[in-house]
Amino acid sequence: MIPVDEALAIVLKETVALGDEPVALLDADGRVLAEDVRSDIDMPPFDRAAMDGYALRPADLGAIPARLRVVEQVRAGQLARRRVEAGQAIQIMTGAPVPDGATAIQPIEKTRPLEPAGEVEILAPVEEGAHIARRGSEVREGDGVLRRGQLLGPAALAVLAAVGRSRVRVGRRPRVAILVTGDELVGVDQRPSAGQIRNSNGPAVLCQARRAGADARLAEPLPDDMERITRAIAEGLAAGDVLVVSGGVSAGVYDLVEPALARCGVATHFERVSIKPGAPLVFGTRGRTLVFGLPGNPVSAQVTFDIFVRAALLRLQGAETVSRPVLDVELSAPLKNRSGRRNHIPARVGSEQGRLVARPIASQGSADIVAHAGANALLILEAERTQAAAGERVPALLLGSFLEQSGAA
Repeated sequence: MIPVDEALAIVLKETVALGDEPVALLDADGRVLAEDVRSDIDMPPFDRAAMDGYALRPADLGAIPARLRVVEQVRAGQLARRRVEAGQAIQIMTGAPVPDGATAIQPIEKTRPLEPAGEVEILAPVEEGAHIARRGSEVREGDGVLRRGQLLGPAALAVLAAVGRSRVRVGRRPRVAILVTGDELVGVDQRPSAGQIRNSNGPAVLCQARRAGADARLAEPLPDDMERITRAIAEGLAAGDVLVVSGGVSAGVYDLVEPALARCGVATHFERVSIKPGAPLVFGTRGRTLVFGLPGNPVSAQVTFDIFVRAALLRLQGAETVSRPVLDVELSAPLKNRSGRRNHIPARVGSEQGRLVARPIASQGSADIVAHAGANALLILEAERTQAAAGERVPALLLGSFLEQSGAA
């Protein structure tokens, strides 16, 4: 049984990026950028009004309140026809180019139009340069704006659009074949009889793979039959860059995945990891194809996928960061770890009076998918840390649900 960090290092050492491909801008969401991107323009491309108000010269104000003659109105997308001269102002909208002669913008809330005189009363002083976004103050032409290896999302797509990139190179999606084994499994639309359970691992792992950017396919559940498992593994190895098998990797009589992998020429790098949940975890390779044998218990499968398989899928796409963020959080209740392994405990993490506080979720173990579904983080207790008291700080692995709720996903 090897430590978690050592196992992850082995996985990443064996993981080689698949190369890249061009895609249209609107198809780039969730992909990994495969090139550095530079701006082709200054941003802003002109001196820009940062507020609705009046473009003016502060030197003209004198005593406050002051009156100025309004000679024009300019909105975004327009250029002023006139220059601001002494005693004048031009009404301006946010995003419009600042007229020549103007050296500040007074927000509309600090003014009072005088109708029908065509004047405006300035009700407060304004400093030189106020509320003007200067040309190139955000980015200069030729500056780097996005970095190879970063995951693209809405904000990054906005940057690509702003610098004129209608197409961009991204890491190729890994092809993932997913197999689920077990005589006890029945379809989602079937009512289980005695000793049976519905196949929950298949949909969960498929979803996890797709969220990690993979082109994933899920086969029908396999019975505990050596010939059928071997044939399905051979087909999965031929079809994809990654093969994920859930179930059949422990030490029972009907745990047939490891001998089937050996039959198919898979070289095994490790078979057990010091992690809870999920100690029976197989990782192997055949050529450049990665093979993961995940535990059959559904929470174990989801946790080990998140830590190991997700990292490999992101690395295959050229991602710079492949592991989920870990933050220290304050415990609201005590924890125990008697497993002798690195333990991952479901919890809800939220902000309370400016502190990140974790509330552990009671769980019945590695089959309790309902408890796991309620978690937005996994609290980590290392093997040597057998307990943690309420109020102590522990690391928390932030799950996708936490990042989505916080807007960081």
